[in-house]
Amino acid sequence: MLKHNFFSWIVLVAVVFAAMTGCAPAVTATQAPAVPATQAPAIQIQAPTLPAPATGAPATAAPATVAPTTQALTTSPVTLTVWTGYPELEPFYRDVAAQFTKLHPNVSFQFLSTTLREFETKVQAALPTCTGPDVFDIEPNIAPILVADQLIDPNPPAIDTQVKSGAYSPFVVNYFTYGGKTYGIPMLEGSDAQLFYNKDMFAAAGLDPNKPPTTFDEMMADAQKLTKYDSAGNITVSGMSMRLSGQGSGIAEKFWFFLHNMGGDIIVPSADGTKWHNGYDNAAGQKALTYYIDSVYKYHVVDQKVPSDSTAFEAGQTAMLLRESWVVGEIATKAPKLNYGTAAMPSDVRSDTLTQPAGVYVAHCSKNPDVAWAYAQLLTTQDNTLLQIKDSGWISPRKGDYSALVAQTPQYDTFVNPPEQGFYAYPLITSFNELETKMADELTTAYLDKSLLNNPAGIAKTISAMAADTDSILQQAGDYGK
Repeated sequence: MLKHNFFSWIVLVAVVFAAMTGCAPAVTATQAPAVPATQAPAIQIQAPTLPAPATGAPATAAPATVAPTTQALTTSPVTLTVWTGYPELEPFYRDVAAQFTKLHPNVSFQFLSTTLREFETKVQAALPTCTGPDVFDIEPNIAPILVADQLIDPNPPAIDTQVKSGAYSPFVVNYFTYGGKTYGIPMLEGSDAQLFYNKDMFAAAGLDPNKPPTTFDEMMADAQKLTKYDSAGNITVSGMSMRLSGQGSGIAEKFWFFLHNMGGDIIVPSADGTKWHNGYDNAAGQKALTYYIDSVYKYHVVDQKVPSDSTAFEAGQTAMLLRESWVVGEIATKAPKLNYGTAAMPSDVRSDTLTQPAGVYVAHCSKNPDVAWAYAQLLTTQDNTLLQIKDSGWISPRKGDYSALVAQTPQYDTFVNPPEQGFYAYPLITSFNELETKMADELTTAYLDKSLLNNPAGIAKTISAMAADTDSILQQAGDYGK
C-alpha cells in the first residue's frame, strides 16, 4: 500500500477503477452494495468503497476555498441553539459564536453538550418534535437515520458548493452524499484511532520508548512488562486500556479495531452486493474475543476494576491506549507534562484504522436556517479548522497545511500524516447503530465470563450467538442478505 497523507488518501470508486483496472480496494468491509434496479427508495443510503489512495497532488496543496455565505441575514433578534455530543468541542463552538456575533450582533447562542451516547438519544428524540437544536454535530452511525426520517434537509446550493469545492477529498464528499445530494458539512474526523503510549513507563519496563508495538501480539507482550500489581495481585497500572464496559455502541466500535485488523468486520456485503450479513462469525471474530479474554484472565494486563480510557492514561494509570486525536488536546490541558508518543494502530493480518468523518448539520425544523447555515460555514473555514484542533484536539477531514501544528505538537503527526495504513468506515445503513449497540451489550457480558479462558468452543458459541443477533437486526430492517 502506498504511503499517503490523511487528507488525500482516497478518491471516488469510479476514478480509481478507471485508472487502476483490476486493483482491489484496500478494504472491503464497507463496500456499498448496489441498490437493485427493482428498489426505488426515496433516499439511497449506502457506504462508499475505500479504494487505494491517490498519488496525485500533495496533501498540503491549498484546496479551493469558498467564502462563508455573504447573503443578507435577518437583523431581527435570533437565538441559535447548538448541541454537541463532544463536550470538548463546546469551547470551540463558543469561540466561533463570538466571531459570529461580531458580524451579526442580533444573534445570540445557547449551547448544550453531553456525553455522546446521551446526546444521540436526546437528538433523535428532540428533532421529530421540533424541540431540538438548530445546529448540531452527528456521527455516521446516526446521520443515515436522520436523513431517512427527513429530519435534516439536503444542503442549500451554497453549502453544496462549499462541500464540493475541493476542500475535502472525494471520499469525504461521497460519504456526505445520499441519493445524489449532500447533507451537512464535514467537520471532524470522528475516529482515525491510533496508539498512545507512555514513554517513561516504556523506559522503566526496559522497553525502547522510541519503538512502540506495531502488532497486537507485540502490544500484548509489552503490556505484560508494563503492568504493575500490588501485593494482593491487584492491578495498580494496567499495561493497556481496553474498553471492557460502559454504555452504547462504543464498546463494539473498540472491539472492531481488533476484529477488523484480525480479518473480520461487523458486517460485510452479501454475495450479490445488495445486502449485508455479519462478518465475524468466523476465526477472526473468535481471535478478537480471545484477545480480550486473554488480556483480562490469562495475562491480567487489564480488568474491569482498574481506571480506563484517557483519564487513566493522563493519570499514569495505564501505559497504552487506542484512541482518537482529541486525547492529544486533552493531555495538553490536563497532563501537559506527560511524556508520551503516538503511533499507528497495531496490525495483525491487516494494518488499517477506522475512519469516521462526522459533520455539522442544520435541523429541518430550524426557524432560522439561513443564520444556522452561516454559522455552520464559519465553523468550517480553514482558520477555524485549526482553531477546532487547538480548542478540542479533534482533527478535521479538511485538506490543509498542518505542518505548524505538528511542529508545535509532534503527537498530532500520526493523525494528520499517518504511516502506511488502510482505512475502513461505518456502513451508512440505518440499522447499523442498533446492531452495534446490541453487540456492545453482548460483548460487555462476554468480557465478564472467565469460563471463556482457554475455551475455544465457548468462544465460538459466544461469537455465533452475537452474530445471529446481528443478522436478525439486519433481517428486521430489510438489510440482510447472504
